[in-house]
Amino acid sequence: MMESVILTTYQGAFLGPIARLLGKILEAIYYVLSLVGIENTGVCIILFTFLINALMLPLQIKQQKFAKMSSVMNPEIMEIQKKYKNKKDQASQQKMSLETQAVYQKYGVSPASGCLPLLITFPILFALYRVIYNVPAYVGQVYDMYEGIANSLKSMNVTVEQLSKFVSTKTYVINDAIKHAKDNGANISYYIDVLGQYNTGAWKSLAGKYPDLSNAISKVSNDASHINSFLGMNIADAPKLKSFSISIPILSVITQIISMKLSMANAPQQNNSENATMASMKTMNNIMPFVTGVMCFMFPIGVGIYWVAGNVFRIFQSFGINFYFDKLDMDEEIKKNVEKSKKRFERMGVDPNKALQNYGKAKADSVPKKAKENKTGSVSNVTKKANRTSSYQNTGNSKYKEGSIASYANILKKENTSANKK
Repeated sequence: MMESVILTTYQGAFLGPIARLLGKILEAIYYVLSLVGIENTGVCIILFTFLINALMLPLQIKQQKFAKMSSVMNPEIMEIQKKYKNKKDQASQQKMSLETQAVYQKYGVSPASGCLPLLITFPILFALYRVIYNVPAYVGQVYDMYEGIANSLKSMNVTVEQLSKFVSTKTYVINDAIKHAKDNGANISYYIDVLGQYNTGAWKSLAGKYPDLSNAISKVSNDASHINSFLGMNIADAPKLKSFSISIPILSVITQIISMKLSMANAPQQNNSENATMASMKTMNNIMPFVTGVMCFMFPIGVGIYWVAGNVFRIFQSFGINFYFDKLDMDEEIKKNVEKSKKRFERMGVDPNKALQNYGKAKADSVPKKAKENKTGSVSNVTKKANRTSSYQNTGNSKYKEGSIASYANILKKENTSANKK
């Protein structure tokens, strides 16, 4: 049996192995719950979603840590971008790149720090979706429930394609089953793939078409309805406007909006009028929850439950992460990052005292007098941030203003060139 199940799991070269590993976790959850008399795929989906998101929590913390650090670095990076805004020549672009790199080096972080967690998280989420959408292919006990009726239909020369006609929406699972059944129609797993996508209406139509199997079909339909029943809804059905299932799209929209608002709390703030990318991202974040809500009507309720469960987890996750970072001493974190950066320079054979100069002092000196003081004459936060790393040594580069960003970037360029030669 398990050999047949493996054949119809997602076979993608990259996502396939991840999906099968996640499928093993879902199967274990289903098995443990069945031991205490709970055989419900809706509950399994929720626990499964919570567990997978919890396993990815370290990556989320790393990403949020980078976002918090970016909020400190962002004013300086924006100044560099503004400085070279209308300079499109290669030399200016290279200088902008070096000066931006200098800021990252100053705070001891890498631009890749914010991307790496996403690169790891996205494949897991895509693979997770594959598992949720075809539970019988990954959970042996659910597979067994459909096997008897699938064999009976096959013995009556009913094809996989004929079975698919009772489903109004052809999911990728059904399309794949039809495609592969043409080459290997003897494999009963393709029948189960299609039956696993059946909703209440499809089962009734199937029983009407094959009255000789009506009793067997009714039994499987009832068993499927039992394990797919969640708060009075059949998770194999699509949400309907005039039923309680409308709560799934509504909850999807509400929870996603809350989740996005909380997750963006520690994101770097930028002037959207000067940053088209940030403006586009903000627009997308405002629209996406409603797009997801509409998509809920196009998929089974089980997929909507998966989306809602994921949003709920991320809401509580954001509360925890935001609380943690609110208590975090960013000055201390910057100090730790700078120390790590110094050690990296030393491993490269570069003198960190030359590479990390009196950047902060020069930064404060470059701020206009009016910007340094507020209405009461006190020093502004911008100046305070600029002075954070004022203990670095000057290099006295004669081609650039001493301690300027350009001077620091020039030293960084020379040191990197020297390290490459070695």
